[in-house]
Amino acid sequence: MTPVLVLLAALVAAGGALAVSAREPRLAALGTLVALVGSAYVEDPLPGPLSLAARLVGTVLAGYLTWIALRRAPSPLPVRGFRVPGALAIAVAAFAAGWLTALTIGSTLGLGSGDGPSAGGAAASLAAGSPVSCAALGAAFALAALAAGPVLLARDVLRLGLALLLLISAADLAGNALGVGGDAPADLAIAVLTALVGAAVAAVITGSLRATGDLDLRTGTDRETAVRHRPADEAHRRPAN
Repeated sequence: MTPVLVLLAALVAAGGALAVSAREPRLAALGTLVALVGSAYVEDPLPGPLSLAARLVGTVLAGYLTWIALRRAPSPLPVRGFRVPGALAIAVAAFAAGWLTALTIGSTLGLGSGDGPSAGGAAASLAAGSPVSCAALGAAFALAALAAGPVLLARDVLRLGLALLLLISAADLAGNALGVGGDAPADLAIAVLTALVGAAVAAVITGSLRATGDLDLRTGTDRETAVRHRPADEAHRRPAN
């Protein structure tokens, strides 16, 4: 099971790279969904069935709402920020940095506990050098590094919304690695938060498409200008038969 979970952590990082770099809106949303779903399972030991079920429902709901909101999104998206190769390079570098950080923290915990790790759960796994815990922290670093650009320098509502969802997964993965939370109430709270943020992202995307026909992040003045310059019949345009 350990190699599978480590590979899943790498897939989570790859999904995050796709979310911030793909030019097809729904492909970016799919990458985010992979990161959200996979982050719940990269934990040693695995959470209980109730926790996993709650997380699965919350992440799938967030991904579905975003997917539906992108039905009329322009495609492809403008080239902004990361391209796919650059995003993958950042993910790999951050993943390696997170893995090394996990090993350092684990060594510190092991030295501080005398005869062996005294912490329980995932913290004990990290102190023992568990590859799953190291991979979880590596994936957390990767998602945080990938989401930093869209959050700090957001230019469109889609990238900003997806980056916020990635940050939730990053925090969850870091908690898995460090042994923070991990009980059913905490997992339920994360599931509800993910669903609510996904619904908010979908609502903002829908509002932007209705107002201006694109996903660009604008100030109030910019949005009014874009609406005035839209063709008068754009809202009623229908595809030719």
